[in-house]
Amino acid sequence: MRMRQVEYIDLPADETIELAPGGDHVMLFQLKTPLQEGQSFPLSLTFEKAGTLEVEVKVYPVGSAGPGED
Repeated sequence: MRMRQVEYIDLPADETIELAPGGDHVMLFQLKTPLQEGQSFPLSLTFEKAGTLEVEVKVYPVGSAGPGED
C-alpha cells in the first residue's frame, strides 16, 4: 500500500463513497495542536457543484476502525 495525495475524489451520483482507515481518507496537516482521543471538531468539505458542507469529525484512538468498532 502506498499513500499519495490526490486533488479530488470522484463522487458519482447515486453512489456511496466511504472514507475510512486503510482506504481513501482525509489527512490533516499543519495542525496547531495535537488531536486528542474523544475530541470533536468541524471540518468543511468543498464540492465542485454542491458547494461547501460542514461535518463534525470525532477523533478515535490510533489504529481504531472508527465508529461501531467492538
